[in-house]
Amino acid sequence: MAKQDRTPQYKEGSLSLVGAVALGTGVMIGAGIFALTGQMAEMTGYLFPLAFLAAAVIVSFSAYSYVKMSNAYPSAGGLGM
Repeated sequence: MAKQDRTPQYKEGSLSLVGAVALGTGVMIGAGIFALTGQMAEMTGYLFPLAFLAAAVIVSFSAYSYVKMSNAYPSAGGLGM
């Protein structure tokens, strides 16, 4: 029986260490932005629906850019690619 090579085989263009760090940093910053939206809603009191509407408008720009990126670079790696 032949011995199998168990060395990991990475495809060209896979996520590198620098890419993983950048992706993790972006996720943490993005989560902070959404957490701040909740705090802003708490501070605005009865105007909180307006705060979430403003956040929805801002997030729509981000969602649009993700759609454009996924159309430009379709892969299983998603944003990491």
